[in-house]
Amino acid sequence: MSKSNEMIRMASKKGYTVNKLGEIINPKGKVIKGSIGKFKNSTYKKFGISHKGISRPILVHRFVAYKKFGETALEAECIRYLNHNSLDNRPDNIDIGTYREIYETTVRGISKSVS
Repeated sequence: MSKSNEMIRMASKKGYTVNKLGEIINPKGKVIKGSIGKFKNSTYKKFGISHKGISRPILVHRFVAYKKFGETALEAECIRYLNHNSLDNRPDNIDIGTYREIYETTVRGISKSVS
């Protein structure tokens, strides 16, 4: 299991959740500000949790996908933004899919019907 997936599971077990706006809510009910980082040519929101004295970053879109789809999200090839905005982490904008689907919808402009 990757450290990233382990930390996503840990955050969920500790009581972190997501609201309809795609904001991370800590176990005390407060919205976490987090930060923005650049990863692989894209900009993503991230937040950190501490476990056993170590703080690790968690990408918000991956955590949102986990809360929405469960373990399936951790096994998915990638997490997709339906509106192609990597800073829009609303659960309604997050889907699991393939890199091929991202290529087809962004590069080739083929729209995917969403049900």
